[in-house]
This record gives sequence, C-alpha cells and structure tokens, in this order.
Amino acid sequence: MTLYQKLRASGNPQAPIQTIISLLESGHPVKEVARTIGVSKRWVYEIRRRYRDSGGDISKCMKRKGPKRPMPNRTPKHIEELVVQIARETNAGPKRIAIVLDDSWGIKLSPYTIRNVLRRYGIRCRKVRTSNGQRRYATDLAAFSPLQFFQIDVKHIADQSALPSDAYASIFRNKLPQYQFTAIDVRTRMRFLAYADELSFKNGLTFMLLVANWLRTFGVRTKVFFQTDNGTEFGGLGASRKRQLMQQLIFDSLDVQLLSTPPRALLNSFVERSHRTDDEEFYAINLTSATSRSAFMKMAQAWSLYFNYRRPHFGKNMKGKTPVMALKKFHSMSSVAIGAMPVLNLDRLSLHLAELCDITTIPWNNSPKTQRAVKETMAPYHLADRLCQEFVGKSPDPRMAVKDDYQMLQS
Repeated sequence: MTLYQKLRASGNPQAPIQTIISLLESGHPVKEVARTIGVSKRWVYEIRRRYRDSGGDISKCMKRKGPKRPMPNRTPKHIEELVVQIARETNAGPKRIAIVLDDSWGIKLSPYTIRNVLRRYGIRCRKVRTSNGQRRYATDLAAFSPLQFFQIDVKHIADQSALPSDAYASIFRNKLPQYQFTAIDVRTRMRFLAYADELSFKNGLTFMLLVANWLRTFGVRTKVFFQTDNGTEFGGLGASRKRQLMQQLIFDSLDVQLLSTPPRALLNSFVERSHRTDDEEFYAINLTSATSRSAFMKMAQAWSLYFNYRRPHFGKNMKGKTPVMALKKFHSMSSVAIGAMPVLNLDRLSLHLAELCDITTIPWNNSPKTQRAVKETMAPYHLADRLCQEFVGKSPDPRMAVKDDYQMLQS
C-alpha cells in the first residue's frame, strides 16, 4: 500500500493533499514528491494547479468521484417518484404507465425509460403464471362487429395459487364473494362484471339476461353471440335439453345466440386472460383493504370503470386504446355510459329473475319421452280413480268394487 493510500484510509480526506502541498512548498521537486507519495507526476501537477487557482483552498484540490456530469439525461426526481407511485398502485407495466402519464399529467416518457426507473427502484410487476402447455385457439376478430361476440365465464376468486397469502386470507376473513361472472367483448375488450356467493344455474342465467338486456337498452340491435363453457351454471353441454330450451324459450326473443366451447378446448382465451389481469392489477393489490362486502363491491365497481374507460389494452388490434376508445373508433356506440354497468350481487338479483323471465313454467328436466313413460306407468292408477268415482253410491264398499273391476281389467 502506497503512502497516498494510507493517508486516504486514515479518515481525513484532505490528508493526502496536505502532504503533497507541504512537500512542494518545502522545495521538493515534483518527480520526488510523486515517487514518495506513490502517485503519478501528472496528478501532482494537477494538485499544484488547483491549489494556485483556488487561492490556497485545499478542499478544491481533492479529486472528485464519478463523471463530471453524472447521468445528465436522468429523469427528474419528482417524475421518478410519480412513476413508482403509479406502478405500486396499479401493478401496471411500462407501456401502460407511459400512457397514464401522458393522459393524466401530459408527461411523455418512453416505456424503456420507465422500465429503467422501475429497475432502479427494484419494482417488478407481480404476474400470475397461467400457461399450462395446452394449445389456445385464435378468434377471427374481423368476423364480428363491436359488442356482438361475448365470451362469458366464471372466475373462482379464492385461488391460492394466484393470490398473495394475505389477499387470499382476507376473502374468508371478511366474507367476500367467491365467484366473479365476466362477459367480455372480443372486439373492443368491453367487459361487464357481477359477483355471487353461489355457483348456480339461476345466477348464471341471471347474469346472461342482465348483459343481454343492458346491451339492448343502449341501442345494440345486431344479433349477439354468448360463448360459454359447458359448466352447469350456464346450462351444461351445448347439445343438452336445458340449453335448447334456454335458446328457444328465453334467448331467441332477445336475438341472442348461445354458443358452447367443445370440451377441453381453450376457446375462451379473451375472458381467461382478463381473469389474470384481475389477479395482477386488482385482487392482489386491493383485497387486503376490502374489510367489508360493501367496500369490496365499491372497489369492484371502480375497477370495472377503470378497465372500460381508462386502462389501455395492447392486445390484438388495440394498440393502447381503451374499450371506449375502440368503440368510438368504430362509430358504433350510442352512449358512453354503456361501459358503466353496475356491479351487482347475483344472489340478490336472481330473486327478481321472474321480472326478466319466468323459468318456473319451463319443463327443464321432463323431456317428452319421460312424460310419455310416466303417463303409461300411471294409467292403471288413473283408471282406478275413475272407476272409484263411478261406483261411489252403488256399492256398500266402493273400494272393493273398484278392486274387483280392476282385477277383471287386468285379466
């Protein structure tokens, strides 16, 4: 270790400079001073020049660390703090944060600059791994107009593999709804939500009727397609009797066509991807602060409005547009309020299902074959009842007379 290094390690940062200046002032040549201290002659000349130019100020002779202009193009501190705040509140990536900054504050930043800022602060987007190695099918978006083709599915919110432990525990601690019913338009990503405690056919039918009537109320007159999986909450398989009755007796009058995905086929990719967005940008962040059911429903309503009106989408043909902006592009919207459907509790709304459709008169489980078999099986008993009525008053014991006649008929 040289003398210069020992002096710097002594704790006094000015000690090496003071020693060099003292040796120079005592008449020692520059070459000897450099060899004694253990530095280059060039550095000794630089210290002597700085000492003369500063008028004897030793503090200005010290060597500055780093470049002359450290990070001259670095983003200002207050903008970096704003980027960090948005990232922590929304769990969004650099592209969406760039759009939010431009729309809300008029600050234009490159997504790559935002990426570097998030790296410096150690902030990463919390993502949920949903890939299972199965093949996913693409949808021909050009074949449908906006608000015409909807994918409908149910999300089980209490998914331990997709949520942090504290968010997962708050669902049961605060008795929050466990099922989210989702309908998303594949062309514009316009989405409608509802919640329920019970995964039942009555709730599924109520949700589909709610979405269909909401669209008709806002002037959607084209034929609408609802694509669901084969869950019992939506009537089961597409070829089942229940689905056929739903189509003929309920949805034909609304000009809605029900579609079912083939078993084990991943055709509801848009709605499934939106469920991952729910986990990453809503549930993982807000579930711990939802201390009551009413607070959760208010948060869900705000999330639905943000998804439809403010959240940029970068999927196929979206290019950072929000669903409402996509609707305006196609000139197919009668009112901007179409994306503000109330987030309701289906368990309560299904109690008023009769106001939308009376399903009590529909023979869900009695097919014509079953009804004919029941009539044939019960025919002798109906005959016995008629004979009993005929023999009332003609025999001391009408039941014995009916029994004798019934045995005669069987023989």
